[in-house]
Amino acid sequence: MSRLTNAILAKGAGWDDKSAAMDLSFGGQNGHTHRIGKVGANGINYSEWISNQAHVQQNVIPVVLDYPRALDLMPQADKWISQYNALMTLHPLTITGLQSGLTAEFDEHAIGAAGEMQEELTKVSRARSSVAMTYKEKNGKAIQKFIDMIMRYLYSDPDVEKPLITNIAGAMATLATMPVAGGTSSIYTADFYSGTNLYIEPDVTQHHVVDAWLTTNVMFKGNGDRTGDRDIHSARKTIDLSIELTGITMSNQSVRDLATTVLTNLNAPTSGVLNNDPGMLPLAKGAVDARILSANQGYNTLP
Repeated sequence: MSRLTNAILAKGAGWDDKSAAMDLSFGGQNGHTHRIGKVGANGINYSEWISNQAHVQQNVIPVVLDYPRALDLMPQADKWISQYNALMTLHPLTITGLQSGLTAEFDEHAIGAAGEMQEELTKVSRARSSVAMTYKEKNGKAIQKFIDMIMRYLYSDPDVEKPLITNIAGAMATLATMPVAGGTSSIYTADFYSGTNLYIEPDVTQHHVVDAWLTTNVMFKGNGDRTGDRDIHSARKTIDLSIELTGITMSNQSVRDLATTVLTNLNAPTSGVLNNDPGMLPLAKGAVDARILSANQGYNTLP
């Protein structure tokens, strides 16, 4: 165990992070010779193969922190919210496009006549995330129909060029009573048709956060190719969907702090192990919207 003590940096020791990492002070097996094992003068076994262990990336855990507010105005709102939550967290076969790499930009000026240049730091930027999810369409084209309704009722119907939710009896009256500073207002802001998601990459134990992304202004860019055809000579086929999302994404230490709180509650002793029932996972009260917590699908159920 002494080797592991020296090979691994504890959380916060060397990296301002929430999960342990290998100590880069040790070179693994990439030096002049391979170091399978060496006992130092201090008696510690420096088996460099431990320091050569590669990171194996785990699947991200998607969590809906907030849903489009307009779903509160829909008939059977709880059913709309439950399906929205499950579509974001349970049904995706793949989630891609999460980025947090940094890029530095420099300006340069010449030094003498030899062609050497001195570079000056001018900017550091983060790669933009562009989240996309794939689905196997469910019987009855349930996914495409649901997203179709979200886009027509919350975004805009292509035929009448306005959100159809404005035609629902009582919806506009409820919207007009929404509290704002100094009174009420009926302004239809982006929070009514967009949501907020948290994506957590855990370590192999699923108890520690390795990476995390917080994405707000989440909207569907479409509901995929919705087509029909006829071919009496060929077998029928299933439908694969690729759905892109909009989003404004942050990925920094504060986001990983939030993800640590969420992941800790997903592993709360009162609820059992994280993967014990992946369809009914608990979050802390206050961590997500109450209507998401009350939904009967997704990473949401309270202990």
